[in-house]
Amino acid sequence: MDKVLIFLFLVLLSSTLGHSQIDTCLNPTPKHILKSQYLGEERECWVRLPLRYNSEESYPVMYVFDAEWRLGLISHIVYDMGGNKKIPKHIVVGIPHVDWQNKRGVDLTFSETRNEYDGTPVDSAAYNSTNAGGGEQFYQYLVKELMPLIDSVYATDGQNILVGHSYGGYFNSFILGRDHPFQALQIYDPSIWYNRGEAIKAIKSDLAKDKQLNVFITYQPEPAYHSTKIKELIELLGHYEGIDLGYREYKDETHNSLYLISFLDGIKHLYKNWKKED
Repeated sequence: MDKVLIFLFLVLLSSTLGHSQIDTCLNPTPKHILKSQYLGEERECWVRLPLRYNSEESYPVMYVFDAEWRLGLISHIVYDMGGNKKIPKHIVVGIPHVDWQNKRGVDLTFSETRNEYDGTPVDSAAYNSTNAGGGEQFYQYLVKELMPLIDSVYATDGQNILVGHSYGGYFNSFILGRDHPFQALQIYDPSIWYNRGEAIKAIKSDLAKDKQLNVFITYQPEPAYHSTKIKELIELLGHYEGIDLGYREYKDETHNSLYLISFLDGIKHLYKNWKKED
């Protein structure tokens, strides 16, 4: 009788362990430290690998701003969906910001705005070099230092996705028309209000008519100036045939609460035509 019980226990244990491989991430989070010439300081990036990562295969890479806050959420969703063959397996790279609370804006903005999110003017003391305007240096760091590092260390397939929210969404919009190495831009409740919609001006200046890009934009309806600028962005991109554009308005979400549903809807838009592997 004891032998039977032991046998049943071992069968149950092996079955449980077998199923847990899909749902439990066994990979640690490698951390890389870069000495950036463009930023003049050391920066970190944090990497999450897919289920049963194999260096003999290759994977798309998802770059996520605000890693301090968002990497855990995004990487677990991508890990689960990839493991269950709902989307391709991804390498997820979290990009943290030095002094997230105070200096994140330096990384993610390209100027010093003279207006706020509701359109009201502000004086020069509100936005200055301590909290804004370093986006060009950060962009160079991203595409010329960080991304080459990831490609040299991990089995990447050349497909790159950039996920940005708020200032990060503004950053993604500002670079949209450039000759950048991203095939998809996720843009969640972006700060298009920044500096009277300068990201829209940058797109009009830089975006080629034959540009091929997957773009997904989300927003909330308030405040009115904020949402109006995002609608201008959506209308502009709608005139470009090469832009695979998706967008959603979330009337019942806040600026921060819409992040999760934005990501889920954005991934559906990105992979709406993807055929799962056998």
